[in-house]
Amino acid sequence: MKTTVITICWNSERTLSRCVRSVLAQSSRPTEHIIVDGGSTDGTLRMLEALVPEYAAAEVPLRVLAQERRPNEAGIPSAWNQGLAAAQGEVIALLNSDDWYEPSALARVKDAFAAASPELGMVVAPVNLVRGQDGGVEKTLYPKCPWLIEVMMPVPHPGCFVRRDVYFSQVGLFDCQYKISADYDFIWRCRKAGVQMAYLPDPLVNMEIGGLANRSRSLARRETLAIAHRHSRFPAPAWIAWGVRALVGR
Repeated sequence: MKTTVITICWNSERTLSRCVRSVLAQSSRPTEHIIVDGGSTDGTLRMLEALVPEYAAAEVPLRVLAQERRPNEAGIPSAWNQGLAAAQGEVIALLNSDDWYEPSALARVKDAFAAASPELGMVVAPVNLVRGQDGGVEKTLYPKCPWLIEVMMPVPHPGCFVRRDVYFSQVGLFDCQYKISADYDFIWRCRKAGVQMAYLPDPLVNMEIGGLANRSRSLARRETLAIAHRHSRFPAPAWIAWGVRALVGR
């Protein structure tokens, strides 16, 4: 089973090496690694150039794409979509530049797809939230009951490994009107389309605390409220969830 890993980055010199090396260290390596750069002005591109021999040694094709800035498209989902348009794999993994895999991540995902019916559209694994200061695990995000999507994101998006057909035949790409919560909208559309999901018990992905969503909580709350209203037949739970998050500053 061919697997594409897509990493989007922008001025990611501090974290990208860790991300990349976790891909190259996989016990079952991907078919390709696509990196979409949003116009980095630090040492990100020099670092990638220096890592080319390691990709060659691991026999993993590397493609670095310069993100095209498109009017009225938020940067993160637009970068994901541009990576998806270039991807060749049957299964696609989105690994952001401050995230990294456990060594067996892709092997476990491939085994899960191989053991399931061809209708399986997504494999979801728990995600460790890691403190940047000392590298300790703050907590682990486990998938939750699907019906909780009415009030919250039920799956940790970095732990979602999605069959290509879900993007290009069943559900569509990410909606670029959302700067923070395009993943929540995507999972909503997957649920409405009846995409089958399988859940793995062990964390396979690590995510450093402090990403864009944590720095833009007010916008994230507004977007998740708008998305829930867009997809749900019952608006009251979304309003309640918005109020609780605003009250506690989440």
